[in-house]
Amino acid sequence: MEKISKAISYIFHPLIIPTLGLLIIKMIGAYLSSAPFISVISIVFLSTFIVPLVFMPFLIYWRLISNIDFDDRKDRQYPLIVCLIFFIFCYYLLGKVSNFDIYRSFIFASILSVLVTLLITLRYKISIHMVGAGGLVAWIGFLAFHLKVDLQFYLVISLILAGITGTARLILKAHTPDQIYTGFLTGFSVVLLTLVLSQ
Repeated sequence: MEKISKAISYIFHPLIIPTLGLLIIKMIGAYLSSAPFISVISIVFLSTFIVPLVFMPFLIYWRLISNIDFDDRKDRQYPLIVCLIFFIFCYYLLGKVSNFDIYRSFIFASILSVLVTLLITLRYKISIHMVGAGGLVAWIGFLAFHLKVDLQFYLVISLILAGITGTARLILKAHTPDQIYTGFLTGFSVVLLTLVLSQ
């Protein structure tokens, strides 16, 4: 069960959320940008997933973190700072190549989520996986309301995946239930509030 839980934690890594958010926009036929989709998704995938992950071994080499599992609360601060920098970079690049404002709002909301998570992490170990899961649920809910489309299927799937991910983190003893719930509510509230206020 532990191996399965680890696999789930890797598959549903929080850094993949911005890419999933863009894929959802594409799948529901709401991609409205002057830039080719392949260009936009390449920028998002590289700057919010690949590059931050590539930096992790360097953080270990420089002894800024002890391992890539971030078991210790203090191990999470530098990776979050790295993610924050590259999420901001992603937001900047999207502004240069795309006029897709609604998705840029989601990236901006993601930046704020990382920042809030970083600030919370200074005092309390929050579940970053669940911050991402909560943010994705908020994004889908917002799209359904804003675009007036039926996204019930995507919403249910995202909630199920959030539940599976949260359960996996509990099985691995990476978090307490309070940290799981706090993570989800943080991601959900920050993303939803940012998206609503940005429109």
